Amino acid sequence: MEKRTKIVATTGPVSESPAMIKALMQEGVDVFRLNFSHKSHDEADKAVAMIREARQQLRKPIAIMADIKGPALRLYGYSTTLPIQAGTELVIESRDAAGIEDSKSDSPAHVFTNLPDIDRICAIGQKVILMDGYFAGSVVRKQQHAVVVRIENEGALRPKAHLTIPGADYPIPFLSEKDIGDIAWAVGSEIDYIALSFVRCATDIEEVRRLVQRFAISTGKRPTTKLIAKIESARGIANIDEIIHEADGIMIARGDMGVEMPIETVPIAQKSIIRKCYLAAKPVITATQMLESMIENPMPTRAEASDVANACFDSTSAVMLSGETAMGKYPVQVVRTMRSIIDVVEEQFDYADFHQDVPPEVKTGDIPAIMSYNAVSVAYLCGAKALIVLTETGHAARLLSRLRPRMPIYAFLSDERLYNQMALNWGVHPFMHSGKGTRLDAVVDEAISLCKGEGLLKSGDKVVIVAGLPLAQQGTTNMIRVETIQ
Repeated sequence: MEKRTKIVATTGPVSESPAMIKALMQEGVDVFRLNFSHKSHDEADKAVAMIREARQQLRKPIAIMADIKGPALRLYGYSTTLPIQAGTELVIESRDAAGIEDSKSDSPAHVFTNLPDIDRICAIGQKVILMDGYFAGSVVRKQQHAVVVRIENEGALRPKAHLTIPGADYPIPFLSEKDIGDIAWAVGSEIDYIALSFVRCATDIEEVRRLVQRFAISTGKRPTTKLIAKIESARGIANIDEIIHEADGIMIARGDMGVEMPIETVPIAQKSIIRKCYLAAKPVITATQMLESMIENPMPTRAEASDVANACFDSTSAVMLSGETAMGKYPVQVVRTMRSIIDVVEEQFDYADFHQDVPPEVKTGDIPAIMSYNAVSVAYLCGAKALIVLTETGHAARLLSRLRPRMPIYAFLSDERLYNQMALNWGVHPFMHSGKGTRLDAVVDEAISLCKGEGLLKSGDKVVIVAGLPLAQQGTTNMIRVETIQ
C-alpha cells in the first residue's frame, strides 16, 4: 500500500536536474517546494519545467509549492562571513529597505537591518536572536536609529542572517515588492500552492487571495492557486483558528517559531495545530530540521527519526525536507529514509481507534461531513479495501482524509490542477477520469476499471463509493454505495 503521509521536498542546487527530480519522485516525494528566499524567477521556471516533465513521464500527481519570503528581518551591510567573539558588541542600525541589499558598512561591528525604528522597538536588556538561533545577545545601549547588542557566543555570522526580536510586533508590511512579484509569477505559472511566511492573522491570507484573483484575471488564468499559511510566531499561534479557517492549509515552520517564542513551547504548538488542521479538513505540513543531520551524514540521528515518527503518529498530513534535499549530500537517501520511517509508523497506527475518538462535531456537521464519517464507518464494517470518492472540488476527499482511515482514498477528478493539488492530502491518491460520463454508473465503472488496471483492486474486493448526485455539481456529497469488484 502506498504511504498515506506525504513528503514535501525543497529543490536546490543538488536536486534540480531531470534525473534527480525523477529519482526523488520515485522515492516518494509528493510536493516540490521552491524557496523564493533563494530563487529567481528564471531558476524557478527551469525547476518547474523539470518537475512537470518528470510527473508526466511517471504519470504521478505531484504538487508544486512556491514559498514566499514574507516579512523576514535580516542583517545587511557585509558580503562575507563576519567572525564574532563572545562579548562582541554589534551595532544594528535601521535602514530603508530600498537599496539595503547593496549597502556597505564601514565597520564589521556595524550592520544594517530592514526593521524600522529598532531603537524604539527594543528596550535595554531586550533579547536578540541572530541567524535562526546560532547567536544570542541582549541590547546594552541605544543609538539614533540603532541598538548595540552584546553577543553571548562566538561563531561566524553569515551574510543576510535572520534577525529575531522575541515578542516584538514588527512594524513592516506583510508583503514586500519582491513578494508581490513572486506571487504574480506563481499565479502566471499556474503553481499549485503558495506558502506565505510569517502569517499573523486571517487578514494576511485575505490580502494574498485578492492579489491572486487580480493577477489571475489580468493574465487569463484561473484563480485556483491554494494558499498555505506558515505559522512562525506567537501572534500566528494566537490567531491560529481564524488562520486555519481562511487558509487552504498550514505549515508548522518550526525554525522561526523556535526563535520567535520559547523553544519548549514548539512541540506543544505543533501537536495542537496538527489536530486543529485535520479536524478542519485542511492539510498540515510539519517542517524544519526533520532530518537535518543528513545534509552531511548518510544516516539521521535517533532523535530526528523519532521527530518524524511522532509527527506521523500525531497525524500530520505531510513532513517536509528543506536543506536536506536542496543542498545536502544525500538527497535520494534522505527521502528514502523519511519514507521508511513513515511506512513503519503507518503499520503501527491504530486507525480504528482514531475513527472512534473523533469529536462529535465531525460526525454531526453538515450533510457532506455526516456522509464522510458514515462512509468510513461502513468501510470498516464491511472490510472494504478502499474508499472511492468522485469529487469536483476535492472537498469530499479532504473530509474523508481528516478521518485518517486505514484504507486508501482514491479520489477521481476531472481537473488536472486539482489532481496535482490533492497530492498534499493525507491518504488521498488522486486519479483523473474522463469527465465525459454524466451517469453515475458510467463514472463508477471507469473509476473501478482504472483501479483494477493499476493493480489496486481485484475481483472480490469490496469498495465504498462516495459521490454527490447530481454528478458534476459542487457541494452535493450525498451518496454512499458499497460494491464488490467483479
